[in-house]
Amino acid sequence: MAPTILTDLPPELLDHVATYLPTAQSISRLGKASKSLHAFVEKDAWQTFTRTRFPSLHTNDPTSHKDVARCLTTLSRAWDRRAFNARYIEPQGDIRAHPGDKRLERWKRPRGQTIGFTPQLDVYEDIGPRWQDREETLAFSAGAEVCVRKKRRRDGRENVRWMTYRPLSAYEGRDDVTTLHLLRPESGAGDVGTQRLITGTANGDLRLLSLPEGPNGEVPITFFITQGLPVRSSTLLRARSEPRLLAASLGDSRINVYSVDPSYPKIGPSSSIEIRPPQASNAEQRARHQRIWSTQFLSPQRLAVGIGPSDQPIHVYDLSSSGLHQEPSRRVGLQNKNLEISRVDVSLSVPATEAKKPSSSIYPIVPLPHSSTQGTVFLSGAYDSTIRLHDLRSPRDIEQSYTDPTDDSAIYTLLPRGHEQVIAGTSRHSLLKVFDLRLGAKCYDYLDVANTASERPASNEKQTRERKDWNLFLKPHGTSNTSAAGRRGSYYSRGSHESSVYSLASPSSCSPFLYAGVENAVVELAFTSVLDRHPDPAYFLPWRQQQQHRSKREGSEVLELAMYDQTAGNVKLYTQRNLGETRRRLSGNPVGTRTLEFPRVEGGLDERWRVGSSGPG
Repeated sequence: MAPTILTDLPPELLDHVATYLPTAQSISRLGKASKSLHAFVEKDAWQTFTRTRFPSLHTNDPTSHKDVARCLTTLSRAWDRRAFNARYIEPQGDIRAHPGDKRLERWKRPRGQTIGFTPQLDVYEDIGPRWQDREETLAFSAGAEVCVRKKRRRDGRENVRWMTYRPLSAYEGRDDVTTLHLLRPESGAGDVGTQRLITGTANGDLRLLSLPEGPNGEVPITFFITQGLPVRSSTLLRARSEPRLLAASLGDSRINVYSVDPSYPKIGPSSSIEIRPPQASNAEQRARHQRIWSTQFLSPQRLAVGIGPSDQPIHVYDLSSSGLHQEPSRRVGLQNKNLEISRVDVSLSVPATEAKKPSSSIYPIVPLPHSSTQGTVFLSGAYDSTIRLHDLRSPRDIEQSYTDPTDDSAIYTLLPRGHEQVIAGTSRHSLLKVFDLRLGAKCYDYLDVANTASERPASNEKQTRERKDWNLFLKPHGTSNTSAAGRRGSYYSRGSHESSVYSLASPSSCSPFLYAGVENAVVELAFTSVLDRHPDPAYFLPWRQQQQHRSKREGSEVLELAMYDQTAGNVKLYTQRNLGETRRRLSGNPVGTRTLEFPRVEGGLDERWRVGSSGPG
């Protein structure tokens, strides 16, 4: 009788019913009730589910809303369980070096400096006719060289090609790449097969490259005029409906805005401004060196600049058809004006209202994605280890602050996952921090549909389980493991163990891949469980098929990392088990007589995690 009643409902009421269904399983069961409900589920209900349960992560891709729902629910489960596999990546296999279009047998990393290279990252992905058909393009810098990887995925299998570019006259240190942007190909632009990217260097070169080489054997280059000033940072306006614009900070105080057009050999700035510190009131302030640290387009009409040290380290400039305005439309401070300063020198009896304003430098600025606020809501990361949420529609400077009570490292890079989480790279210990932006509110929880003994929560776990902020060390915790770090410790372990996390990138909000640049290496995190019998087919094969298609070398490269929750006074370290040991949980021991079972980790964490051990499991 129930299906009959449902089929009599108008589509708008059926859509309203779908918003109350908490899991993909419940949507699927609704579609099995009748033919008409099946048609409704395939046409509308899956899209309603992703929009309701993943409001800031869903995509309007028309290929298959059912596939999008599977992708997001699988990815949400992996993030909740902190299930991922980490690898170092570098050019290997099919490598073409430019200029010259030479085939390399082996890629050689930069040499000749006392420290390793500091990678700059960018990545995007394109979806083919089917949701499962996609191509990911990743680029990272290695000293003066740029490495580009094209990875095509189809039915869980991958085809990988690498390109590298290094100017013939480049020297390590002097010509190191400091900024990097990938340009997505424009539809109908006739650049099929061409990958364009923008690089800026410490030597003052800012150029647009087109790879591979042109018909005359040379790499087409467009130069942006910088007057020889070092390129400190840059931001690319990616809105497809708007002209492509590039804003770059040059030297310590100049911002140039350029139009991006590969048909020109040279491009001068369309507008330029100088950002000078305010008039100093005493000798100490005059001696303080203030500079630009970051630039970021918030929208086609708004540019944010991070400076410091300053008590108002964020400047927001309006951008119009006449160019960049010379004066900021808003200066953003580090605390709200109506709040008193908590730390005051009591011995001097200084009133809070007269105390010195807090001063710091702002490194990354990132707008929150999928926002209808036209670039008014953004996050900033500071030298004082605090991440701040700002809303330009509000008179307050800060809407929310995120701090880690266990570590006070400076924030070097930020990567939001919709409005759900923000991942932060820090200045010390190769430390990655994950903060929950939702203040505990969840629209979807994989425990609602958990139906296996390893995933089913205890009777009170679902009610008491809270979303926690957590930290991850992007360095292998074991010294005797067979990972790439152990085998190549001469350059990986020294460069990445106490490194900063210089850059972060992810292809899209639906992608399970996260890339991090540490000293002398790039780390890939694939968010999936090695014991998942039904992983996302758009990205991964079932683990038994992975055994057949992977090489021994690929399997040994999976790293064993460590992490802990951000709980002051009660820090508990978790370490990852060896990949082979974990897989034997399903395949049995070498004799095959029984299946290994691991002690269950509290909080529903992935099977690879264990408490406190750093040796072999």
